[in-house]
Amino acid sequence: MLPDTDRREALDIASTITKALSEESGRDLSESVRVKSLEAARKLHDTLEKPGDGILKVAFTPVLWMCIRTCLELNVFRMLENNDAVSAEEIAKANGADEVLIRRLLRILTALGYVAEKGNGLYGATKWSSHLGQRTTEGTVRFDFFAPSAIEAPKWFKKTGYQLPTDPAKGLVQATHGFDEPTFTWLTRPEAKEVWDNANTFFEADRGSSPSWVSWFPVQEKLLDGYNKDLPVLVDVAGGRGHDVVEFCNKFPDVEGRLILQDQRPVLDSSVADLPATVEKYPINFFEEAPVKGSRIYFTKYILHDWHDDTCLQILKNVSSAMTKGYSYLVINDMILPEENCSLFPALWDMTLFMVLSAQERTASQWKSLLTAAGLVIEGMYPPPGDGLGIIIATLA
Repeated sequence: MLPDTDRREALDIASTITKALSEESGRDLSESVRVKSLEAARKLHDTLEKPGDGILKVAFTPVLWMCIRTCLELNVFRMLENNDAVSAEEIAKANGADEVLIRRLLRILTALGYVAEKGNGLYGATKWSSHLGQRTTEGTVRFDFFAPSAIEAPKWFKKTGYQLPTDPAKGLVQATHGFDEPTFTWLTRPEAKEVWDNANTFFEADRGSSPSWVSWFPVQEKLLDGYNKDLPVLVDVAGGRGHDVVEFCNKFPDVEGRLILQDQRPVLDSSVADLPATVEKYPINFFEEAPVKGSRIYFTKYILHDWHDDTCLQILKNVSSAMTKGYSYLVINDMILPEENCSLFPALWDMTLFMVLSAQERTASQWKSLLTAAGLVIEGMYPPPGDGLGIIIATLA
């Protein structure tokens, strides 16, 4: 049974959700209302669920990931996408697998709603399975080498006296996997090639479904008005395979001037993005002096959160040395954590960075301290619609 106080609380939350969704009637749901409604739905779920049941589900969370990862390797999600219905027998035969195992794996995914159940041992696609069959999502699922660190963490914390690591070569992931160098250095090793490939695919999708900054930030008004088309317009610093510069090009197809994608040569060579002809690939090491001078925009997304402050200062020094005072902007697309009432998605990112890189997401005050120490002036910090990545604009002092 559920106490009457919880019943009434659940009704109040449900009423709040209904009101918010009704006010958006007749148009697409805005990101901010979607996220607020989702948070309210979580509160409704927590009100109705009893703690004993909820904690058991949390304890079983690794099993959910195991089922998704295994079904991905069995090509289940792509099979579902290409057929109206697929049987457990067909999946088993296609993989030389045990049909009973297939049924047991999919029993969990149908209970989650990730796979549709169309009969006894018969399965169909959902929006979730369709998403899981995409290349970028597959890379996200396969980039799980840090997962054992989550299991190891409590013992590691106890051993280290519950202190945060100060040396990126001696963090939790190193203790778990047995290497003794910073993660990004290890990822360049031949034995880490598969992990690095999956990581770069993950980076293409690491924003999740949060909207791109060019869809909500006033780019034209704040950054493009008054730019010099004879100079570089945008330098995407460590921009991976080019997914962000592609979104910029799609939003502003008439922008004249050079658009430059910078990263390590192996990353640029692995690009699968449909880069416009106007985008130049430029190999760099951002620990060295920036080679492209005088751009209107120097853009970094999910870069500085990978590093400790002292390393960030080195990166920022190199980028700012290429900037033109009174003209260039540094645009940082990253989490801006609230000091309190943080939502789950940014908080999970923060602890994942700790496990993988001994790094962190930053609060507004931490960003201010870092950029001030780098000799930069913050023009503004702009929260996103929802709980995704914000925008920080900085200029030379």
